[in-house]
Amino acid sequence: MLALRSPPGDALTGHWVGQPAFKAAMAVLLAVAAAAHPILREARWLIPALILSAAGDWLLAIPWWEPSFVAGLTAFLLAHLCFLGALLQLAVVSRGGLIGAGLVGVSCLALLVWFWPGLSREGMTVPVTVYVLVLGAMVCAALLAKLPTRWTALGAVFFAVSDAMIGAGKFVLGNEMLAVPIWWAYAAAQLLITAGFFFGRSGGEQPALD
Repeated sequence: MLALRSPPGDALTGHWVGQPAFKAAMAVLLAVAAAAHPILREARWLIPALILSAAGDWLLAIPWWEPSFVAGLTAFLLAHLCFLGALLQLAVVSRGGLIGAGLVGVSCLALLVWFWPGLSREGMTVPVTVYVLVLGAMVCAALLAKLPTRWTALGAVFFAVSDAMIGAGKFVLGNEMLAVPIWWAYAAAQLLITAGFFFGRSGGEQPALD
């Protein structure tokens, strides 16, 4: 509703006091669901990943606080490291996975080149480069993960698309024209990543490397 009432490119954050909590609620609920994950080793990574994502959602929804973007970026970087921890032991090298990982690497490099003038202007070259590298590693791990469905891999790609649109809006376009597709891509990403860890799994299942 807020998107429909706002002019194109208008900021969609900071309009009402409950907005940060509302945006963070989905990741919090997914973290609660992850507590019931039958594979404890993965749950120990998924829960902090989703809680950190909720913190990132909250921080990015309070743009009036000047450090909010960097703080949100840091929260999501830590979340990606946690997702990576859950995915690494599931990784199985395959031709398709390696091709996908190569495409992710090329895409990350292309995005950094595209964002670079804006990153330099705002003094964000180092933090965003580190973030893109960690995000890319998480997506590659998801593409290589041996899971019953491809939902987690698809969710990781959606996460990268969402973050790419955030970067385009902030460092290239200079507006929030992409705010609505960013949110829907991000919501789909979190749901798909979490669902992919659950469906077709059991508590007795061993990591793919065994």
